[in-house]
Amino acid sequence: MEILIREHEPEKLILFGSAAQGEIHEWSDLDLVVIKRTDKPLLERIEEVLRLVRPKVGLDVLVYTPEEMEDLIAERRVFVLDEIIYKGAVAYERRH
Repeated sequence: MEILIREHEPEKLILFGSAAQGEIHEWSDLDLVVIKRTDKPLLERIEEVLRLVRPKVGLDVLVYTPEEMEDLIAERRVFVLDEIIYKGAVAYERRH
């Protein structure tokens, strides 16, 4: 995560899924939301994170801008609210 914080400069990193619940098993992957200011298309954002991190375990990553995340929350998207906002664990948040 340190290289992601240093090189990618996210606003926030949120773990969700089994890692956030403390239920990691040998077959578990990591589920991560990266919130970052960017104009890049969604798939390009994800590829950029995966190239930078080079995970040694399975990594499912979602990359949203702060505005996109606010919109998803305002739209009351069940997955976003339940898995990310309510059950997720903030792994990093930039100090302003």
